[in-house]
Amino acid sequence: MSALALAACGANSSPPATQATGPVGTIHVVMKNISFNPPTLHAKVGQTVTWTNRDDAPHNVTHVSGPNFAPAPTFTNGHSFTIRLTRPGTITYRCTIHPGMRATILVVP
Repeated sequence: MSALALAACGANSSPPATQATGPVGTIHVVMKNISFNPPTLHAKVGQTVTWTNRDDAPHNVTHVSGPNFAPAPTFTNGHSFTIRLTRPGTITYRCTIHPGMRATILVVP
């Protein structure tokens, strides 16, 4: 059973690497210098997470453990991938193209 639902994919403007302050909102992750920034997120069920590639290299977002989500296809600079958080838990994910590129989302109710 999928714990997270894919919300949208597509191009996005330059989002900051910050977290939303309320229970509903979007948390932005920037993919730059072969890393996820920020590498650890604190979020609530109902929020969305959007990853935007700001690297010259292509990236993807692939579930490793915790509440599951469908992986992002590989995307290039300027493109983004978004999921909605639907269950609490600790999610770890990575870019399969760059094995050292890993991060975590701590989701609370």
